[in-house]
Amino acid sequence: MNQLKIAIAAGVASLIGATIPASAPAQPATATAACAPGAAVQFICGQRNVEDLVQVPGTDWIIGSGLAVTNQAGSGGMIMIDRKAHTAVRLPAPQGKARAPFTACSSPPPVANFSAHGMNIRPNGRGKAVLYVVSHGDREAIEVFDVANTRGAPSVTWAGCVMAPAGAQLNSVAALADGRLIASDYSHTVLPGQPPLVAPNTGAVYLWKPGGTFEKLPGTDLPRANGIEVTPDGKYFFVAVTGTSAIMRYELADTTKTPWSKVLPWRTDNVRWGPDGKLLLAGPGADPGCTPTPQARCPMVIGVGALDPATLTVTDVKRGPAEPAFQGLSSALIVGNELWLGSYMSDKVAYATLGR
Repeated sequence: MNQLKIAIAAGVASLIGATIPASAPAQPATATAACAPGAAVQFICGQRNVEDLVQVPGTDWIIGSGLAVTNQAGSGGMIMIDRKAHTAVRLPAPQGKARAPFTACSSPPPVANFSAHGMNIRPNGRGKAVLYVVSHGDREAIEVFDVANTRGAPSVTWAGCVMAPAGAQLNSVAALADGRLIASDYSHTVLPGQPPLVAPNTGAVYLWKPGGTFEKLPGTDLPRANGIEVTPDGKYFFVAVTGTSAIMRYELADTTKTPWSKVLPWRTDNVRWGPDGKLLLAGPGADPGCTPTPQARCPMVIGVGALDPATLTVTDVKRGPAEPAFQGLSSALIVGNELWLGSYMSDKVAYATLGR
């Protein structure tokens, strides 16, 4: 996968000039624990570019996705976080066999070139779940995994893939109860070079039905479509638009209807349902009180908000200066009384106790 493709897939990397190039060889799984804290968060160090986070249903375990970067040892693949112990371990190479309806691929993604991006997980019976992972590398696809709650950490078994639309550079995925998937195309390869962040419309939202292929949803052409989630009733989906700093809501049955939209003071990357039924919106932004100069950029800030799907109002969960040792906020997840944060460019995962 070329440098441009990974750089675009890295979400908001262009905000600070970062480039996420092609994948690095896999490294052995190594457990890491909490390290020196930041000003307002604790860290688990040694886990690179954990772009997205999901909680395994019914457990205190968290799975994180790792964007792969050339010559960056330990990047790529996925990690498993023990939320109670505050430790993390890199998962081994994916193993398993493709099952219907995910038979587009005959074997798991090569571990040496598995760049994991946006994630989504749905319960699939008692103690079981299905994990969907946007993957770059030898193939652009949604990799599918069966997750089972076992003694100790949950097991993660590859179950097949869904190939991306031709030319798409996927960012995030969400699963519906009926087996359909929707995915955001951050920037399409038909565009020459790397276009500006805010314009033009670089990608769109695509829908996949079991037994079919991804098809673009009309009316969803957007400047850098990013994180995506579906409402529990399947009626609407929310998509973060990095190019406009907006969060948008479409009616899934008719995406040509004018969507609801709200511009936020940060560029939302990933979105994730919280335990209270609100949608967590996470991303970085520049200090609004600062004016950049040719010699100096403005300090970065982080924003985590909670969107009430009933009232469409957003309240702050966490706002403030970005931690110097934790740049590139890309995801937020609430598990128990803790807020967990992922980054597309840091070598750490962050967490903080809520209410402090």
